[in-house]
Amino acid sequence: MRLRNALAATLLAAAALLPLPAAAQVLPATAPELKVIAREAGIWDADITFPSRAPAKPDGKAKGVQVNELRSNGMWITNDFRIEGMPYQGMGVWGYDPKQGKYIGTWVDNNEHRIRQDVGTWDESTRTMTWTAEMIQADGQRIPLRFTEAYETDERRVFHMDGVHPKTGALVPLVHMVFTRRPGTAPKS
Repeated sequence: MRLRNALAATLLAAAALLPLPAAAQVLPATAPELKVIAREAGIWDADITFPSRAPAKPDGKAKGVQVNELRSNGMWITNDFRIEGMPYQGMGVWGYDPKQGKYIGTWVDNNEHRIRQDVGTWDESTRTMTWTAEMIQADGQRIPLRFTEAYETDERRVFHMDGVHPKTGALVPLVHMVFTRRPGTAPKS
């Protein structure tokens, strides 16, 4: 046991002396990519609209809450989203991948049977994040998805989730959400 502890201590000390590989180095806290991530931190109330696909049927409405917490010195953010009065729960993690030059995220919820992987880009001129992903249905059919999230102010963001019609390529609205940050929950600068 004593030999095993000594060996472990020696390996840890040797590893501490090695330089971090370039892929493991972190972005400086002032990096603009991390400021985009921090923008979403806080508790957000959501007004949700589920567009009707039937002409005579009104859109569905709901309320939700998303709790977003920065992790790993602001390199990542977790999203915990719930819809009031429904059994829906969703959880995501996303951050910036400097090697790809894109934002990368994962999402799980009780509507999908697998982990969704998202790839996003930020447009500073419009303050909009655009994500792409695929929803793989239980029968194996892949539905391309497109999400946009526009920050109208630091306290209000508008989220659209659209499916891409497999034959026409037209965007099919799936959900529209207006998020308002609760007072006092923004990250400290």
